[in-house]
Amino acid sequence: MEGLFYLLAGAVFLFSLVVRRKLSSTYQKWGRTRNRANITGAQTSMAILEANDMRRVRIGQIRGKLKDHYDPRNKTIRLSDPVYEVPSVAAMAVAAHETGHAIQDKVDYAPLEIRTFLAPVAAAGARFGLPAAIVGSFLGTPTLVLVGLLAYAGALLLQLLTLPVEFNASKRAMRQLEKLGVMGKEERKGVREVLRAAAMTYGAGAASSAGYVIYLLIIGGNALLRRPALASPPLKPPPALF
Repeated sequence: MEGLFYLLAGAVFLFSLVVRRKLSSTYQKWGRTRNRANITGAQTSMAILEANDMRRVRIGQIRGKLKDHYDPRNKTIRLSDPVYEVPSVAAMAVAAHETGHAIQDKVDYAPLEIRTFLAPVAAAGARFGLPAAIVGSFLGTPTLVLVGLLAYAGALLLQLLTLPVEFNASKRAMRQLEKLGVMGKEERKGVREVLRAAAMTYGAGAASSAGYVIYLLIIGGNALLRRPALASPPLKPPPALF
């Protein structure tokens, strides 16, 4: 049974590697291509916010690369340096995507609200679920193993919920950029490629978490089906998928 896990782990690793390289090459290509409107990511977000009468949403800058996100708690769009201050096609795409999340928040898009509400719990599950299952197996405590399994599975469910949220934000981004009239044929192609490559990373993340859940189900299941005295050997942490 463990052989199945390693087979899945290898497939996930290869998929993740391809996704990361695709995202990197796509972002580099369109990050060097100036958009015809000559607007930065910050200006893109600002234009979309103004067009949707959302002037209360703030735009901030964050150090690093590909750390862009929208924080619904304080209504702030945070753009990384290459997006905030560069007038590239990639910057325009990423900024529009994050502003799409702000629009989701404005219209009370249910999947976003659910994800925001469950995010702290899921983060705790992702952090402590695997250690709990391992400790439970070591101590011969099926209940603790089950708690660990459920906690980590909950984190996976949140990642699966993230997929429609991200796809919807990308659709809104394309729609808003079309309304602003800032895309020519080449920009439209670049924006689609950037958004598609970014969306694939979320799929890779969900696949990685699914691999760990399968590992816990295959190996930790023995501890659930046996009495503590007859429990199988303690769980070993699964190998890194990335």
